[in-house]
Amino acid sequence: MSGGEMKTALFMLAVLLVAVAGAALAQPVRRVPLVGYVDRSGKVVEPAIYDGGSAVFRGDWVAVSRNGKAGYLNLRTRQSTGLVYDVVVQDHERILFAHGPEPARIGAKWAFVDESGAAVIAPRFDGARGFAADGLAIVEIADPSGFPRRQGFIDRAGRIVVAPRYEMLWHYSGGLAVFRLGGRAGAIDRQGREAIPPRFGLLGWFGENGLAPASRKGGIGKAGSKYGYVDRRGRFVIPERFLYAGSFRPTPADGGQDAPEGLARVVLAGGESAHIDATGRIVTRFPAGVSAGGVSPNGLVRIHDRRNRKYGFADRTGAIVIPPRFEQAGGFDAHGLAMAQENGKAGYIKADGRWAIEPRFSTAGSFDMFGQAHAVDNGRAVLIDRTGRAVASLVHGGSFYWQQSEYAAFKVFPPQVDYPPEQYGGWRLERTLYAVPQYDSLTPTPTGAIRLTFRTRDDLVGWSIATEGWAITVVTRQGPDKDPDVTRQTRLGVLPRRADPLIRLMGQQLGGAAEFSVATTPPKASDEAVQRERLRLTALNREEHLAELAQSAVDLERALVAMQLRIEEQFGKLTGMPCAPSECLY
Repeated sequence: MSGGEMKTALFMLAVLLVAVAGAALAQPVRRVPLVGYVDRSGKVVEPAIYDGGSAVFRGDWVAVSRNGKAGYLNLRTRQSTGLVYDVVVQDHERILFAHGPEPARIGAKWAFVDESGAAVIAPRFDGARGFAADGLAIVEIADPSGFPRRQGFIDRAGRIVVAPRYEMLWHYSGGLAVFRLGGRAGAIDRQGREAIPPRFGLLGWFGENGLAPASRKGGIGKAGSKYGYVDRRGRFVIPERFLYAGSFRPTPADGGQDAPEGLARVVLAGGESAHIDATGRIVTRFPAGVSAGGVSPNGLVRIHDRRNRKYGFADRTGAIVIPPRFEQAGGFDAHGLAMAQENGKAGYIKADGRWAIEPRFSTAGSFDMFGQAHAVDNGRAVLIDRTGRAVASLVHGGSFYWQQSEYAAFKVFPPQVDYPPEQYGGWRLERTLYAVPQYDSLTPTPTGAIRLTFRTRDDLVGWSIATEGWAITVVTRQGPDKDPDVTRQTRLGVLPRRADPLIRLMGQQLGGAAEFSVATTPPKASDEAVQRERLRLTALNREEHLAELAQSAVDLERALVAMQLRIEEQFGKLTGMPCAPSECLY
């Protein structure tokens, strides 16, 4: 595999490991967004009741979770394994259950379950990934201490085919499976025998021509890394001379395939992108300063001009066909249309660069295998055909997430609730409650905003004490709230019970002391004069402002009590759990 592919694989495994660890520690709270599913007409086939669910998927099966339990659901047949497992695996690269049972964690161990929900391979693994087309799945076994974990292969009967002894393992390609051991990469054959000893910093996927990108000393994130290509015996047949080396195996990429059949994408020593053949000969060289992306079915290559940060297209010779003028661009589909964005609006272009569908969408995606694409038109999520006509609209909020399936996920973000303000002398208490927590974390985190504000009588200075989640900030603003002349901010670990320490802190901020300070200057000369006069009056009246603040101490303490009650109330509404003062912010 290439450096980018290896990085993606490592990232996906890291996500899986984090999900496993998080599920073991997380409490059963609702997460955002809530996920539901619709058919191609936009009709809801599964309401948004899941706090986790496959957003991008293939086929009819999706992985869903709710209230700390997970399972698999078939959107067409309505068959379900039931939400009876602790964790299941979401996979957007393959159709679930297409190659065998799917992983599910039951308690501390991973099993494999069939469509009925039966555990056909008993829970005995410390980690698991789904079966590939070759009938093998990667599993993990930990030593008695729990770490390190080692990876190997099992077959569909649950039998160990390759003993778990590797730090990392990838599925077979070109007859070999790449592994990492002792921090170095090698490869094994179909019988699990070591074909290439672990002597590489990076070793990628093998193509059908028997070549794989490799680097002896280099690796992901290592400065000065150079890459070449080795054969199935680990011998370099193309020397290490590239800054990047992609696989000869056809790999999906943004814009189509990473390189044409039989070729690989590389970055030359001078920074130019190129396509090479199996002898290392440069077949296509792209202009300097231009990065080559995927190759579309019509042969056009998506390019990115690093100088003007715009996107365009070149042909297979490297000649630019559509100059880089777009802020974003996708690959051309089989019917010759590509999404492109210009002047902040998205539409679809033809192979000559002319608009087939004029740019009118705030966002848009590429057309899928059904000839439809998701877009947002005047704030409304729609599904459009190749003429730009909306064939479905999501009227209940959220967004379409379309993929290679007759179904799609939508995500709903429940609206926020703004409560009436409460007045405590000169202090104003405002609060906003989000219906669902905005952050998915190992511990419940309330995320509505609660704020106390105070303005001086001459309106030159304003103070605020605000919390969102656990973050508490004390802010002094000189000038208007919306466009202050100077802002000074300090973060606190707890919400004080008394007003005195807060008043001292706000006085210090007005005197120039703060962890964070920003001064702004209006663009117009007349505004600058107004700003200078405000700052002069603030300095002149500083003692009066401080005295006015000190006189509000009794009201501030009443407001602090009310603020803490709102925090506790908000915590309970968001998580369904009680919150004593010692467990919240005190």
